[in-house]
Amino acid sequence: MIAVLFHWELKPGYEQSFKEGWSEIIQRNIEKYGALGSRLHKTKDNQWLSYSQWVSEKHFINAQNLKDSHENARIKMINAISKAYPPIAMVPMLDHLMATGLSQPHLLP
Repeated sequence: MIAVLFHWELKPGYEQSFKEGWSEIIQRNIEKYGALGSRLHKTKDNQWLSYSQWVSEKHFINAQNLKDSHENARIKMINAISKAYPPIAMVPMLDHLMATGLSQPHLLP
């Protein structure tokens, strides 16, 4: 398994279009190309980051090179981006991330 970190800066007013395109691409990658899921984050200074997990680096690379019916989703994302940074592929060493849907940890007052 690998994880990939993506980083973008978006044009003002294009956030919704970007989120729509991103969601469509993620669903495509899960359904067809070996992605295990992804999370999209926004920082306080308007940077956008996505963390995704993949079965293997080969699955990730193959999904990037495919042309399919999701080109419109890709165009939504591309039109919203003012700057894109190269993705960073990572091999997990330790994992303490809780899966979505599990009960919340008990928080101290």
